[in-house]
Amino acid sequence: MDMAWFRDLSITILGFVATVALIFASILGYRLYRKAKSVLQLAESTMQSAEDIVTLVKEFIKPMLPIMALIQGICGGLGNLGNMFKKENSE
Repeated sequence: MDMAWFRDLSITILGFVATVALIFASILGYRLYRKAKSVLQLAESTMQSAEDIVTLVKEFIKPMLPIMALIQGICGGLGNLGNMFKKENSE
């Protein structure tokens, strides 16, 4: 056995190891892709649900805003009237 035989053997072994490593990395990458895809789909559905909830809350609050502003204005006005008629203690 001369040096060329060992060289050919090492190239053959390296080829087999590289092929097995490439197949393993491909399988691992595909599984990671499938897992990431399912996580992204879940995140997308969660964001869509959150967007629907925000839209629902906006539609519920929109008619109440003028009423709440009126109530807040009345309360502020009554507070100012109370402050105007309150006796000042000047001692």
